[in-house]
Order: sequence, then C-alpha cells, then structure tokens
Amino acid sequence: QVLELVGLGHAADLPAAALSYGDQRRLEIARALASGPRLLLLDEPGAGLDHAEHARLAALISTIRDGGTTVLLVDHHMDFVMDISDEVLVLSYGRKLAEGPPEAVRTDPDVIAAYLGEEPG
Repeated sequence: QVLELVGLGHAADLPAAALSYGDQRRLEIARALASGPRLLLLDEPGAGLDHAEHARLAALISTIRDGGTTVLLVDHHMDFVMDISDEVLVLSYGRKLAEGPPEAVRTDPDVIAAYLGEEPG
C-alpha cells in the first residue's frame, strides 16, 4: 500500500538499485512511512531531482500531509518549500530570520537580504 502511495507499486518486485534516482528518493519515503509515523522528517528530499521529479515529490508530500501525517521538511530550494508548506521557518547561519505562513516569509526583508543578496528595507 505504501509503495502505491508513493507511486512505486509497479516496481514492487524490483531491487532498489534498479530504480531511478528520483524513484529511490520516493522509496526512502515509503520506507519511513511503513511504520505509520505521525511525524515525518525529510532532510533535503529534493536534492538532485529535476523539475518534473520536484513536482512529483511536492505532490507526494502534500498527499502525505493531507493524509494526516505532519511533515517537517528541511530544504534549501525556496520555491519548493514555499509551494508545499503551511508554515515556514527560515534560518541563516543558525539565526532565525523569519517564521510564519509562506506569503509572509517570502516578503520578509531579512529573508530577501539573506537569499537574494539585497539589503533589508
């Protein structure tokens, strides 16, 4: 059932090494989900994925969240994070820059300065 959830039902009989890199990332998530966690921690799940794989991953994470599992995501891909998050916490060198809904964080002057190299307002 978990393999179906992550879109790998068709590959249930294949060894992990036979899967593409993106499918291997989704397999890692399936393994974590197999125990039925209430909280899923994902560290850079989109690292090394192309645009299409990022979109599939975002849809998968949204499905997991909508199914009642809380997802804590650490990622440097700001658009990816902003698109799938209800709440965002931005750190820079261990210092909290902003916290709140994506819309508010995206326009925060400190976040803009840290990630776009512009001086705050």
